[in-house]
Amino acid sequence: MATDEIIYRRLQEHMNRMPVGFPKSETGADIRILKQLFTEEEARVALELSMLPETIDRIYPRIKDMGYTKEQAEDMLNSMYKKGLVLGGKLLPKKGGKTQYSKVQFAIGLFELQLNQLKKEVAADMSEYSNTFKDEFFMKGRPVQMRTIPIGKSIKIENITATYDDIRKIISNAKDPIVINNCVCRENKDKEGKPCKNSKERETCIALGTMAKNSIEMGNGRVVSKEEVLTMLDKFEEIGFVLQPENNQNPQFVCCCCGCCCGVLTMAKHFHRPTEFYSSNYYAVVDPGKCNGAGTCVHRCQMGAITLKENRAVVNLDRCIGCGLCTTTCKAGAIALKTRDKIKVPPKNHAELYQQILMKKLGPVKTIGVVAKYMLGYKV
Repeated sequence: MATDEIIYRRLQEHMNRMPVGFPKSETGADIRILKQLFTEEEARVALELSMLPETIDRIYPRIKDMGYTKEQAEDMLNSMYKKGLVLGGKLLPKKGGKTQYSKVQFAIGLFELQLNQLKKEVAADMSEYSNTFKDEFFMKGRPVQMRTIPIGKSIKIENITATYDDIRKIISNAKDPIVINNCVCRENKDKEGKPCKNSKERETCIALGTMAKNSIEMGNGRVVSKEEVLTMLDKFEEIGFVLQPENNQNPQFVCCCCGCCCGVLTMAKHFHRPTEFYSSNYYAVVDPGKCNGAGTCVHRCQMGAITLKENRAVVNLDRCIGCGLCTTTCKAGAIALKTRDKIKVPPKNHAELYQQILMKKLGPVKTIGVVAKYMLGYKV
């Protein structure tokens, strides 16, 4: 194996140790992605970063033998952050007034940070890699990074059980700034020459909190008011987009997704029973006595969960993720969302979500070992 191949394979393995990993691809798409995004020098630097944030003072002793001064090393890290290759800037809290850096997982992370800078060549490899990545993203028994919540008009007010399932409350409770970004998944499909079949809309990803501040720092998206966002959500509902916020009670983003472009939905559709892996508190039910067989719900469903049998809509509950798109355009009022018997309460925040993911991946003993190494100043 050539020297550069060894470096990129080591980087793949290093990234694979993140809470959500970057598993090896049998097609070589993983290495092709890394080669197109990282120079060999950048790959070597990324290999010395931890999954937990560190200042340059902790990182520099690992990379000083590469010939950098401390100032040059920090310049390199800042450059990599701007290219979406590491975490830093507004994405991580400062420590003692100093910027912190860490390695980045593939998704949600490296892929999304390529927004507005994706190249055609890497777009094809990103799509190909999803065939490998789907089993890592949807690892059974582990919290997923995104959840599905109903669109605004699909649930009766009395049925809403918590703020985290109410998109309007999520937006209303969010602190400024709020940023609307282009969708990186649709950008990826555009680069492949496979534009969205549902809409020409590209500004469909809502950034909140830390991610909104990062978008501003990176020069992506535009700041919008809460009123603008709520108006957009009405439009997205008409188009037929699925709402997928970060899977916690204070999400840093809300994606408005379609079944032809969204990486999460397209990966999920490969599974025989997607609901085994999804986090959603609702499911659709048809009243056959009211259904007139119009079939609008069939076309609205982004998961292929609804079919017509004997001129009546039938919901496959193994595929229904409770988005509510089928309910709002049913003129006969034949479909409604029901609350699942077992409510899934999401983690409190971003940090707790990834702590739970890592705990499920490694187990308690290995997770404690990771934390202990980090506390002692070692790379993790």
